[in-house]
Amino acid sequence: MKPVSDSEFEALLKDADPALASAGPSVFIAGVSGGADSMALCMMLARWCSARGHRLVAVTVDHALRADSAAEARRVSGWSAARGIEHEILTWRGVKPAAGLQAAARSARFALLTDHALSVGAQALFLAHHMQDQAETMAMRLARGSGPDGLAGIRTRQMRGGIAVLRPLLNLPPVRLRAHCLAEAQAWVEDPSNRDRRFERVRVRQGAQGMAEVGLDARQLNRLARVFGRLRDWSESRLAGFLTEFADLDPRGFAVLDLSAALNLPLPLRAKLFSGLLQSIGGLDYPPRAERMKRFLRRLDDGVGDPVTLGGCLVWRGRADRLWIARETPRETGPEMLRSQGVSRWDGRFDVTWSGAQPAWIHMLERRGERRLRLTGAAAKASMSLPAGIRASLPAVTDLDGRLFAPHLSDTWTSRRPLEAGLFHIEFRPAVPWVADAFRASRDDRAATTD
Repeated sequence: MKPVSDSEFEALLKDADPALASAGPSVFIAGVSGGADSMALCMMLARWCSARGHRLVAVTVDHALRADSAAEARRVSGWSAARGIEHEILTWRGVKPAAGLQAAARSARFALLTDHALSVGAQALFLAHHMQDQAETMAMRLARGSGPDGLAGIRTRQMRGGIAVLRPLLNLPPVRLRAHCLAEAQAWVEDPSNRDRRFERVRVRQGAQGMAEVGLDARQLNRLARVFGRLRDWSESRLAGFLTEFADLDPRGFAVLDLSAALNLPLPLRAKLFSGLLQSIGGLDYPPRAERMKRFLRRLDDGVGDPVTLGGCLVWRGRADRLWIARETPRETGPEMLRSQGVSRWDGRFDVTWSGAQPAWIHMLERRGERRLRLTGAAAKASMSLPAGIRASLPAVTDLDGRLFAPHLSDTWTSRRPLEAGLFHIEFRPAVPWVADAFRASRDDRAATTD
């Protein structure tokens, strides 16, 4: 089996993200577990980055689940150093769950990698998922009766809080990646958890031969994923266009839709429309559960009387057949500390940059914060015209001196200093790609109109 050539890898990168070919000097992150797949990706990326003046940082996440995991991470660091590749180790700290451990570990790894990519200003995060990973994902989703979007499998490219997550190796079988490591005389780590039958993915992997015998080998499952992927791309493009035409998407993190136009969509598209909006505006990692979505869609058909809460959002019908979707204000919300350490993600919705020498605290404005702002006597007619529930859910920052400012209520903060000094920047970043595209288009249109 032959290794992956430079030209083949470049073609894979082009398929994953055509913009890479014209990118100026940039920072890229590679998630490197130490397995043959990630070591092969890291070596190929290092050569590609070196030829184009990019900076590559290989990052290994130590899940701290096995006694020798820290030593393995250090071994990967040594391999990287020997090849002149910058390397960092991130550790998953805190209490580990007793159930759903593998899923929790994947989620923690993803969060650590994307947060680190944001903090160093990376343009993209590369992950080494390959053809067999895609096939196993498809098999698990088929067994669960997933819908068309689920059967589209792992995305080659997705956005995560402003970071492009790229998986250029999805069309390569793992045997090619091991061949690449052998050709480069590169050792790799064999993770013993890959043989632990407690995990669903391991059981699916071990049953791959039986699936192949009935025509469901890795290549066939990957072809199926590509078919459903094209359907997913079509539906996302249509819904992004729908939002641009029939919705007001406010960069403060809420949406107002033409309800009649939404109800005219076919039911599967309508379900996907509201699922994506609720996930993004509610700051969730996953969309609301299917049964709750069905009840919500029935309420829409019946005319939406009282406000509905779903997926961390408040949904209500306003005047002129307009449907409002905004972040719900939870009963208990605690402040989060902001330090000068690059971009952080707040409430699953906003990317926040704090550059002050002293820490500050970000939190929802809530009614008590709004009362403080009103006491300043500042005129804020435009801001206060927003529904009270939206104002309460907006981000606000309190500094060490107790000064409060709400950046989206521009003429009401008790202190202008952080913004005037360029210490603070915040931007709503929807997690669902096609929702993000529509919000971006809405902001671009407004900017063009303003100019």
